[in-house]
Amino acid sequence: MRSFLFRLQSILDLRIHEEEQLRLELGVATSRCERVRQEISERENRRRQVLATRPDGVGADDVAWRTASEAYALRLKTEVERLHDQLRDAETERTAATERYREAKQKADVLTKLRERRETAHRDEIKREEQHRLDEASQYVFSRGGS
Repeated sequence: MRSFLFRLQSILDLRIHEEEQLRLELGVATSRCERVRQEISERENRRRQVLATRPDGVGADDVAWRTASEAYALRLKTEVERLHDQLRDAETERTAATERYREAKQKADVLTKLRERRETAHRDEIKREEQHRLDEASQYVFSRGGS
């Protein structure tokens, strides 16, 4: 019995490898998006905390503290805006990575399904050949016994 040989196996292997690489790239892009979201959240929380902890006294120290805390809150707000820009860029890259991964997966799936169909056809052909040999053997035995 001859074994199944898929002539496009090397191409299928390359496509599967490419799919895995792109899946990893997608994971990195998704991780970057999550990291930037977390940084935004941390900065926004810190800003709310700074604005909420203002002392209620009047004096030279309080004015200086308020000025410093408002400047810090403004800096945090600017950082959040910058991080939102980074998030947009990261989301754009993640979307592109998702599309590249989807295309690579589709290409690999097409070859995988082709391989499965050809392997099934090969098994069916082997079964037909075996059945044909069994039929010939039984015909031979029948013809020898009938003489």
